[in-house]
Amino acid sequence: MQRLAAVVLPERCPACSGPTTKGFCSGCRAELPRIEDPCVVCGLPKPVAHCPRQRGDWHVAAVRAPFRYAPPLDAYLHKLKFGRARALGRALALAAAPTLAAGVDARSEKDPLLVPVPLSRERLVERGFDQAVEIARALARELTLPVDTAVATRRRPIAPQSLLGARERRANVAGLFGVTRPAAVHGRAVIVVDDVITTGATANALADALRSAGATRVEAWAVARTIA
Repeated sequence: MQRLAAVVLPERCPACSGPTTKGFCSGCRAELPRIEDPCVVCGLPKPVAHCPRQRGDWHVAAVRAPFRYAPPLDAYLHKLKFGRARALGRALALAAAPTLAAGVDARSEKDPLLVPVPLSRERLVERGFDQAVEIARALARELTLPVDTAVATRRRPIAPQSLLGARERRANVAGLFGVTRPAAVHGRAVIVVDDVITTGATANALADALRSAGATRVEAWAVARTIA
């Protein structure tokens, strides 16, 4: 059925509408702003003046985000979240997958579990889907990794992170997440998946909950990283 659909409705690049088979065409993918020589802990380009690992409450072992949150990528991410362009989740995930795949530890006894950052119920109803779930599912298929979209939950509504500074962001998400099934993460590595990482406060809050539930190591993956 999928092969028939590909013949009848061939895939088009979301940027230029040219023919493609995996999201963005090679030309448009090459235009996405990459982060060169990132810090393995925070994902920021080196040299990093203030790496989050300097704080005692940093629970993320590594941040991996191949692209800068800058044009033209920021427009695609905005369209995914606010323009109901659900298919962009797969295209963005496929663009990021080669870099993210390099971070998978082949020596682990179990493949790391992908856990998308959960949206609030209000945002989920408003948008109709969770952009982090769309990205995580596409990464799971492309990299042959397990994904669990229901293991993490939000405990309360919060003010939008985009309106807050770094310190306020950390306070805003403190204790925000819970783990519904600790057995799913106990004793294994987990990768938190989101669309964009800005200060890392949200990913770190979820990592804290996952570590408390028994996860041995938590990384954070995203399509893009905001560079101050």
